Order: sequence, then C-alpha cells, then structure tokens
Amino acid sequence: MLLKACINGARRFDAHPALPVTPVMLGWAAASAVRAGAGAVHFHVRGVDKEQSLQADDVARSVDAVRRALDKVTIGVSTLLSIVPDPDARVAVVSKWSVLPDFASVNFIEAGSPALARVLIDKGVGIEAGLSDASAASTLASSGLGPQCLRILIEPRGATVEAALKSADEMIAVLDKAGITRPRLLHGSNATAWGVLDEAIRRGLDTRCGLEDMLTLPDGSSAADNAAIIAAARRKVEQSGRQV
Repeated sequence: MLLKACINGARRFDAHPALPVTPVMLGWAAASAVRAGAGAVHFHVRGVDKEQSLQADDVARSVDAVRRALDKVTIGVSTLLSIVPDPDARVAVVSKWSVLPDFASVNFIEAGSPALARVLIDKGVGIEAGLSDASAASTLASSGLGPQCLRILIEPRGATVEAALKSADEMIAVLDKAGITRPRLLHGSNATAWGVLDEAIRRGLDTRCGLEDMLTLPDGSSAADNAAIIAAARRKVEQSGRQV
C-alpha cells in the first residue's frame, strides 16, 4: 500500500517547529520522510513570505528543491482554492507553471475544479481528486474525469472517527455507482487522523500522514517531525501484515 507524506499543508509557519516552509526545508523534510517509509510526498508551496503560493516561480523553486532531495519518489502539490480564491484566476496562474510536479491535488468541492484538473492533465500532471463529501464525489463523477485521475483522495470531514468513516463510505458508494475504480487513498485530519489511518490500513487502502494532518504521534505525544509520524504509521502498516 502507498504511504504518502503530507509534510506541511495550510498550517501557519509557526504551527510546529519542524513545519517546512522554505524550499530547503521542504527538500530536507521530504527526504527524511521517504527514509522513514513514505512512497510519495505532498506539500503546499510557499512563497518567500512563507505564505501558500501557486505562482510559477514559487512552484519551480519548491519542486526543484524537493526533486533534488529525492530519488525516484513522486511529488505532488496542493492547488487549494483559498490560495488564489478566484477560480478563473487560479486556472490562469496554474497555466503558467513550467516546472511541473508529478501530481497535484484538486479538491472537487471547490468551484472550478474540473477546469483546473483539465489544465493540469493537459500539462501531463497527475490528478489527485480530493473528495470531502458525497457532493464532491458526485461532481467528480459528473465531470467524466474520474478514470483519468492518478488516485482519489477520500478526505472525510467529521469531529469523530465514526462520523468521518460514515462520510467516507458515502463517498465510496458514489464512486462505486459511477464505476470510478482509480486507486483510493483514505485519510483523516487532526482528531480523526490516526483513527482513520488505522481504518485505511484495515481496508487495505492507500493512506497518508504528516504534519499537515496531525501534530502528534498515536499515543498523543507531540511528533518531533514528519519522519517520526511516517515511521509510526509504517510500524502500524507492518504490524497489520501489509507492506509499504
């Protein structure tokens, strides 16, 4: 199964001492996560002000730095709408990318997501279709892009693990009905992160972890860095009898 590292997310740069926000930090964090067991790396590009960015030069610097730090491991970036809040402007900004990640996450709950996904596909960038509820799954299904996606990210909301998994099952039902069979990655966030990861392992689905999704280890103690989180998740995978 794929264990993907999500190494920073939309968190503020001061959310954790080891949160990577510069190209050098991203490269170091990505490399250490891969050594700990990650098979792919996802990150949110930051500008020189440490804020999230989709600008072509910022993407180029970050992608180049991470790619130099890794060997044959795919890397992906976020396209979160809040970074460039106007859907058309977001497409225009992404259209200018020249240094390309291997994949990009596109949240299908967001306005303009199918158009953005098509631009990225035309550039040869793999699409991780992010689904946060059944409505987002229906948008993906109606777009006709499901079969072209690299993988489907099942990212349920919910204050509890039980609520998150109920939402996940609703999304899975939509995907199954639409015949979308691309690889599925299930993960939670913050309070639900480790519980949902356990369920992903139980189901044999791909999953992810890192400082984007959680700041603590399974026992509730603070995580030193992304590598510590990945190592803990890898132990869970291996204890289940599966392999990363």
